[in-house]
Amino acid sequence: CHGRRRGGLTQLMERALILAPFSLASLERLSCSIDVVYESWLDTRRLYDPDELGSRLSDEGTAFLVVEADFVFEEVFQQAGCLRFVGICRNSTSQVDIEPATRHGVAVVNTPARNIQAVAEHALGLMLALARRIPAAHQYVSDGRWENPAQPYMSMRGIELAGRTLGIVGLGSIGSKLAETALALGMAVVAYDPFVKEAPRGVTLVALDDLMARADFVSVHVPLTAQTEGLLD
Repeated sequence: CHGRRRGGLTQLMERALILAPFSLASLERLSCSIDVVYESWLDTRRLYDPDELGSRLSDEGTAFLVVEADFVFEEVFQQAGCLRFVGICRNSTSQVDIEPATRHGVAVVNTPARNIQAVAEHALGLMLALARRIPAAHQYVSDGRWENPAQPYMSMRGIELAGRTLGIVGLGSIGSKLAETALALGMAVVAYDPFVKEAPRGVTLVALDDLMARADFVSVHVPLTAQTEGLLD
């Protein structure tokens, strides 16, 4: 048991194991209410084996677990009888077995929209790399083949994104942010998402086959589920 003395009495404090990167201010706030063990995987460079993680949680009586990259499988819930909460610092919940968590009475929460800007910018960066053939040009120079300036000028001519059509599969928070960015660059944007009834301004909702026929670039932003697996062959 872990506790803090107040007025001569020991107040029991539940324990949290945080394996995700956290700010110092957030850790200090949490430490006022619970006993925090902080071991960011970015510092330890370690991801737990599920059996080992379950054993540790059981031995230390941990009630709260927060992860970013670690996997929390059924064996963790089977061993960690004190565990009541798993927080995932990601948009997806795929690295946690939700059904066993539910059976063992463990609440699981995620952080939707956490990386909206970063992922949208990364998708845009990949589009620019393709449009301007940046990886191929980089390799061309690195291999020492830059001898005749006219040759790469002719063979590696890129295209502009403005005026091209971007097809977005999955118009959630990330897809919507990417659409906003693409529209600002002068692209046309079409999207496929059966759960969206009204698209953001400037975006046209279309069927998937229509999107694939019209788009110069396709960016996929859907979770892996039984409905989306094999969506694109």
